[in-house]
Amino acid sequence: MDSVPGGSVTSLDTTPNRGRPRQRVGVRLSALLHHPRLERLGLLGAQAERPTRQRRWNDEYGDTHTISSEFHPIFASDLRTELLGDVRPALLLLVGAVSFVLFIACANVASLLLARSESRSGEIAVRVAMGAGRGRMTRQLVTEGLALSLLGGGLGLLLAHFGTRVLLGINPEAVPRMEGISLDARVVGFTVLVAVATGVLFGLAPLLGTTMQRVGSTLKEGGARTTRCSAGARVRKTLVVAELAFAVVLLVGSGLMLRSVAALQDVDLGFEEENVLTMEVSLPVGDYSESSAVAQFYADVIERAGALPGVVAVSATSGLPPVRTLNANDTEFEGVAQTNDGPPHNVDYYTAIEGGYLETLGTEVTEGRGFQPADALGQAPVLLVNERLAETFYPGESPVGGRIRPSGDETDPWFTVLGIVADVKQAGISEPAGTELYFYNPQLAQFDAVFLTMSLVIRVERDPLALASAVERIVRELDPALPVANVQTLEETIAGAMAQPRFLTLLLGVFAGIALLLASVGTYGVMAHSVAQRNREIGIRMAMGAEPGSVRALVLRQGAGLAAAGLALGVLGALGLTRFLASQLYEVGPTDVRTFVTVPLILGGVALLACYIPARRATRIDPVEALREA
Repeated sequence: MDSVPGGSVTSLDTTPNRGRPRQRVGVRLSALLHHPRLERLGLLGAQAERPTRQRRWNDEYGDTHTISSEFHPIFASDLRTELLGDVRPALLLLVGAVSFVLFIACANVASLLLARSESRSGEIAVRVAMGAGRGRMTRQLVTEGLALSLLGGGLGLLLAHFGTRVLLGINPEAVPRMEGISLDARVVGFTVLVAVATGVLFGLAPLLGTTMQRVGSTLKEGGARTTRCSAGARVRKTLVVAELAFAVVLLVGSGLMLRSVAALQDVDLGFEEENVLTMEVSLPVGDYSESSAVAQFYADVIERAGALPGVVAVSATSGLPPVRTLNANDTEFEGVAQTNDGPPHNVDYYTAIEGGYLETLGTEVTEGRGFQPADALGQAPVLLVNERLAETFYPGESPVGGRIRPSGDETDPWFTVLGIVADVKQAGISEPAGTELYFYNPQLAQFDAVFLTMSLVIRVERDPLALASAVERIVRELDPALPVANVQTLEETIAGAMAQPRFLTLLLGVFAGIALLLASVGTYGVMAHSVAQRNREIGIRMAMGAEPGSVRALVLRQGAGLAAAGLALGVLGALGLTRFLASQLYEVGPTDVRTFVTVPLILGGVALLACYIPARRATRIDPVEALREA
């Protein structure tokens, strides 16, 4: 840890430069600051120290690994970014989805209050004509609007409280620091502010444009349709179009994520995850300073665990898939020239394995052979390569029998390639397999290069967790001071790697479902109110001999026009906004044709169904009653 001018603290970490060629390995400087202003100063200080840090590194380690500005760019980031990592885009997407649902809900409330104000236009006119002051009317209408909106906001907060608990219980590890999510004062304050604004703004709608001239006109027209009613109807129709458009965007986003998660579940991981127990054991260097002791410990654990009832196979590895830290180690390949336009001689992952590891996981050796017990005693160092490495450095030829120097140091021995192993996901389920070297951990003891931290991998016949306590007991018997960490099945490990996309899909699905429900309710409300306003017209049509089918078609055409406008705007909006979802998708494009066709069809069908109910009700209007009411 080094200090940065201004009192900030930074940490140095080597990480892959994602989104660029593999030969560029970035160094990230993280400013551990909390105040935004100090945070900016810390980042500026970290940026200013980049040349100094680069020179210091080359002075101390230049004989083994030199870094340069071209191939080792340095990035400065704040601690918040480091903690949130790749989840920040997902959180921003959820904020956008919540905003869309909020708008749809407010639009529904506004439409309801506008319709209510139209139905009360006669009442307001009479009260004003009888001398009711504007202040008194304002207080009454604001009180009524606030009562309705605050009641809805309170119920929403109650649902949000229980909904948050449910979501946290489903997958609390999907988002970093998710356990700290709660309804704090800011959330409650924002909810109250939105409820008050909605109630006041649309609660006062009946008073808009209320003058003595308008009052007289309204009283003369009686219950007839007024200009203000027509204006209110246009506003409500506009709100419905906007609701449908936002619902399309949410449903498209949810559909894309659903297809992406489905594609992730079908990914070939390179191993069989069923009925596999894993746990991590880390040996302290003080107690295990001799490589032979390390090798003997893991050999004893594997032998004893293999004797347990129900155990099919046991082994260990230094890097448990499907998510692990990138190594990015310089490596020398005999007979492979390093050129400016060729791949850098750098390998993504170095993996030490115990005997039988590939067989335990069900990973195939596609060419040559795997490790054998005799290799631990052989004087010639050996290793395995994965298919990605073979394709990268030995295109069109076989690396089996070739030699590789892992460290790139001329004083280290050459390792002979025994075989090629099928690619295994190590950088994440959605990421392509990286280049990988497999070392035989028992043989590494000859070179004092054994790995102290290993993950035990145990394939069993039935429930893996049922044997967890027995394996932990074996470790304690060999060394009572050793802790055992991350005890879980391999399926749980994979589920953890997919937790974020699954959780994001779940939330988007919930928001999309709410948006679909609200949009259909809003469409139904507008169409039902329109039919009620047109009772006289429909009655005259039916009295003149109009068939019920033609009346239904009249109402449905109006609703279909609103739906078509909303769907068209929604598709255009989705085409522009789903590109922000691209980083969360896997093997699904942000403009996936199937999704963009299916969603409008589903939402259009729901909208037409919402229109059909008022249309069917219109055919039951009694012409005589409609004319008498007129």
